[in-house]
Amino acid sequence: MIYICNFYAHKKEAISNQIEMLRSYTNGSLFSAGIFLDQKHLLAEDVRNKRIILSELDFLEQLPKFVASLPKEESIHYFSEEPEEDKLNIFNSVSNNLYISLYRRPTKEYADFLKKLFNLKNLYVEIEEHRKILIDYGIEKTKIIVSHPPSILERNFTTNEFKGRFLFGSWNGGDHNSLIKRGLVAILDLLNRNTNTTCNILLRDNETVLYRQMIKDRNLQNRVTLSTVLSHSDLIKNFNETDVVLFLMQKQLTKDIPNSIVDGFALGKPVLMTDIVDLAEIVKNKKLGWVIKPGEPFDTQIISETYNERSNNVFLYSENLTSQQYVQTIVNAYQS
Repeated sequence: MIYICNFYAHKKEAISNQIEMLRSYTNGSLFSAGIFLDQKHLLAEDVRNKRIILSELDFLEQLPKFVASLPKEESIHYFSEEPEEDKLNIFNSVSNNLYISLYRRPTKEYADFLKKLFNLKNLYVEIEEHRKILIDYGIEKTKIIVSHPPSILERNFTTNEFKGRFLFGSWNGGDHNSLIKRGLVAILDLLNRNTNTTCNILLRDNETVLYRQMIKDRNLQNRVTLSTVLSHSDLIKNFNETDVVLFLMQKQLTKDIPNSIVDGFALGKPVLMTDIVDLAEIVKNKKLGWVIKPGEPFDTQIISETYNERSNNVFLYSENLTSQQYVQTIVNAYQS
């Protein structure tokens, strides 16, 4: 199996982690652009481990030649961000079996793109709602498989009480619009309203000047921590030292299943989230946390009263979100 992706950052990006899970199981190869988080290209280790990682421009230039060079019996698994006409031409120029993982909420435009792919065998989506959307847009239902995004953390649960400790793991840039859109300002509003709470924010970049000033202006320096995660053990430590994962996005995102929520579930950590993504409906129906509308004030006393129930629910639900379950679901489709 050849895995193709144009946004690879090993051990630092959720989709990259999923690719490595699959590559490890199938002994597959990777052809990718390393465009995230200062990813270096073509390290000696990558060559040894069958990872070809190029700059974005080199990736775009070499991909048609690479696909054309593949033996006909070699299958392709492409991790797709959006409909791309150039990929349509590339994949339709060969007869290799094609599998696509879609990690965003499907649109009609995307469904129309998929219908044009000659050799598409299976399409993997993250939740059942996305499968229903694609069926409504005319994609053959037998081709669509729900493969829940896996946590990179081993499932481990210790009953605990709510101590007012929140974690936010979806940081992406610190300009004014991002701080509002991604719910960083909403986090400060939550802390101001609930004085017995703290929040640990996991950074992905160093654009923190504006946000640090906001924290200072609200006198929240002792209650907000900005953390840089350097290792897997750091990540586990940060999640273990929280009670609830936050996802207070204020505007609609195309990414529907935040990986910080999935990782929290694996450790029995419920989520407090806004209702702007499809996952919110699952959280509400299965009581995996608390769902509010963007801008809605929230009293954390509600969490204290229902915390044990929600914690047990999310840990049980996380049985569906393991790496083993993810790999087996996808590989079963390869084999069939």
